[in-house]
Amino acid sequence: MGEIRKLNGRYRLLNPLGAGSVRLAFDETEHRDVAVRRLRVPPELRDAALFEARRAAALHHPSVARVLDVLIEGGAPWLVMEFVSGASLEQTVRSRGPLPIPQAARAGVCVLSALSAAHEAGIVHGRVDPGNVLLTETGRAVLTGFGSPSLSTLPSADLWSLAATLHFAVEGRPPGQVPAGGPDPFRSLIRAVLHPAGPPALEVVRETLDLLAVDRPLDAVVSASGPLPPGQVAAIGLAVLDRLEALGEFHGGVQPGNVLIDDSGRARLTPLARSGTLPAYTAPEGAPTRAADLWSLGATLFAAVEGRPPAPGAALSRAGALAPVLFLLLSGDPLERPTMDRLRRDLLAIARP
Repeated sequence: MGEIRKLNGRYRLLNPLGAGSVRLAFDETEHRDVAVRRLRVPPELRDAALFEARRAAALHHPSVARVLDVLIEGGAPWLVMEFVSGASLEQTVRSRGPLPIPQAARAGVCVLSALSAAHEAGIVHGRVDPGNVLLTETGRAVLTGFGSPSLSTLPSADLWSLAATLHFAVEGRPPGQVPAGGPDPFRSLIRAVLHPAGPPALEVVRETLDLLAVDRPLDAVVSASGPLPPGQVAAIGLAVLDRLEALGEFHGGVQPGNVLIDDSGRARLTPLARSGTLPAYTAPEGAPTRAADLWSLGATLFAAVEGRPPAPGAALSRAGALAPVLFLLLSGDPLERPTMDRLRRDLLAIARP
């Protein structure tokens, strides 16, 4: 920092923030704490860096650490940024271990919203990583690092970096060549975004993170609380059926980990980032048809009411009135499975006796 003690006659430099190049300062004009960083760029890139920094200063979003001022001091460009009280995602994971999936998903919701606003304004962050995501005491995640020269000009690069950051959040390590396995929808989403073929639709990413931030997968609910009563399972089946009918085509991922349950017991089927169903929930014919989705739905409801996935010859000891419905759904002959209209009538009769 050299001899500089105050920037622009108003920002009094104080202690460093963390191990990086950011420093706490006090804005004597506005009487507030701010964070400042010197932009270290080659002289030939200084004008371009200042231009990008001033563009970032126009970005206002609750999950963005705002760029408040851009100035020249001692011949070097400086950024003055909003001070956000909290620890970085990197610091949090290294000191406390990986985050629970709902907390990581909430961070993802915040950062994705910030990136969407930036991309709409024509700004690519280019440096999304665990060190630039701050977790506040209120649970909000804030993306910092705007205003520095971007390492990329492609918005898709920011989305990839967000997925890698969320991988670090739940695994404690970067994805490397092999992202974490596991059938849960959070890790499935991360693998889909990191896939060389490119990420799924942005709305799929946003909706899945929104759901995972507040809801629990059906398999986790059953694991924690035991098998569910037939009436509740029938209501779950109706909710999944609604989603399949609205989709109007093969889903390919109907299984307990992709059915999320909210605090009121309402179920929602996640949009599928990439096709893939666990063997226990894959129809025997292996065809990408809506009839195959119905078999997977039957297997999912079987697991919810019996506490285990179906197997050849498995008895239905808890299903009660749901047993005949499951018997038809799990038929090896797709033509013997009920139509969606009939299935809806049967499930309604059990959900609302």
